[in-house]
Amino acid sequence: MTIKYCQICNKDRLGDGQTSSKALADGIICPVCYQPTCVNHLATVRWRWRSSGERDAAQVCKACVRSYRHRDWDKYSREWIS
Repeated sequence: MTIKYCQICNKDRLGDGQTSSKALADGIICPVCYQPTCVNHLATVRWRWRSSGERDAAQVCKACVRSYRHRDWDKYSREWIS
């Protein structure tokens, strides 16, 4: 999914919002904070579904990973691995 800007790149004082078009083309909307994020600022998180025990993964922005905000994302259905 192509995004128009990256919220983390725009906050970075040294980067001045410079993001390659390829990074924006591969970017997504973070499923936790709903902010557009380029592929350079995405991290993979893994969990196990409590109901079935199957493992799954998704990409979320690094800001949500650093603040552990992703662990509040549907915490009743998921056991977090990373």
